[in-house]
Amino acid sequence: MGNLLSFSKKNIARSFKKEVVYNYKKYCKKKLGHALLYYKTDPFLFGGQGVNQYKHTNDWEILEITRILNKLGFWVDIVDRNINISTFTPQDKYDIFIGIGSGNSGKYYPDIAAQLNRAIKIFYATGPEPTLSNELIHKRYEYFYKRHPDKKVQLRRTIDKVDIHRAMELTDAIFCIGNEFAINSYNKFQKPIYRIYPSSSPQITVDISQLRERSPQKFLYFGGHGNIVKGLDLVIEAFADLPNLELYICASEHEHDFNAVYKDILARSSNIYSVGFIPVGDKIFNEITAKCGYIIFPSCSEGAATSVTTCMRRGLVPVVTYESGIDLNDFGYLIKDIHIEQLKTQVQKLSKESKSDLTKKSIKSYLASFNYTQAKFSESLEKALIDVLVNKDGA
Repeated sequence: MGNLLSFSKKNIARSFKKEVVYNYKKYCKKKLGHALLYYKTDPFLFGGQGVNQYKHTNDWEILEITRILNKLGFWVDIVDRNINISTFTPQDKYDIFIGIGSGNSGKYYPDIAAQLNRAIKIFYATGPEPTLSNELIHKRYEYFYKRHPDKKVQLRRTIDKVDIHRAMELTDAIFCIGNEFAINSYNKFQKPIYRIYPSSSPQITVDISQLRERSPQKFLYFGGHGNIVKGLDLVIEAFADLPNLELYICASEHEHDFNAVYKDILARSSNIYSVGFIPVGDKIFNEITAKCGYIIFPSCSEGAATSVTTCMRRGLVPVVTYESGIDLNDFGYLIKDIHIEQLKTQVQKLSKESKSDLTKKSIKSYLASFNYTQAKFSESLEKALIDVLVNKDGA
């Protein structure tokens, strides 16, 4: 019965989802213009109170983009990224166009932008420039096959549906989620680039006194789709040889080819716990993040890894690659070499950190996480929009 109910809810959601939502004006007091947003219409199910609203940070962020546009005087039309593009011909009536463009979800950005002659066109980048991203992903898979030449896994998260050069020819400004890694990848296009800070779920809370209870011998991997891209294979192989340390894995378990490769290793590694996907802020999430000292995430291509910023909101200390898109300052640890032996050496060294030093790092990580809140997202987005609008009017 539970599966039937779940299936019914999904079908109900699909039946309410629209390819285009017109004239969103809930927060607009006086109309000054019209904006078009190309992203997802899911958050607008049931009048903007869509199901699973915090399943991913971008659901709330999409609603917030429209709220800010309303606040600035724009009615908003929202086009879903999975629209049948042959059925959609936008009128050239928009003053501003914001479209997701950096991943395969943004495949229609150039097609839409080309029809909007009068609009300011903003390329919304949630990750690094696609050519660079693909290069880094292929290198990560090459390293996997070097270690496992007899295995076969699916190539995931490569970008093959975006014409980035055509998109950039049509772009007036880039809004980029991420740190200098992602931002610098777009410098070659010579467009104004604005840094946007990603949000975190408000369901995450922390008791400061708990920060003293974290163990330097306990590590958490917390990630989404694309296990090899995000480095889960590296983490498993490193911790399989470190039985005195504990690794908790919270990730999707739907990559069956990946699971087959690591099934035996996980079965014989009593120090590695495969938890599976867990909702942010629930009991299990809070229990695991209350005892782990570090969030380890050796990804090769991110805008800003919200799985890491989410754990920073709980005070975990990040151990990440430069390409994870996280500013580490003086509290986190950079993974400079993703080779297994070097990763093992670094993890072993971190496990010997004193409780007092780890607590200091944990507090600093939590304080730095205020750069990744809903308020910070709103502030950075609104400032960027105002700057683009003012500069366009003054041109």
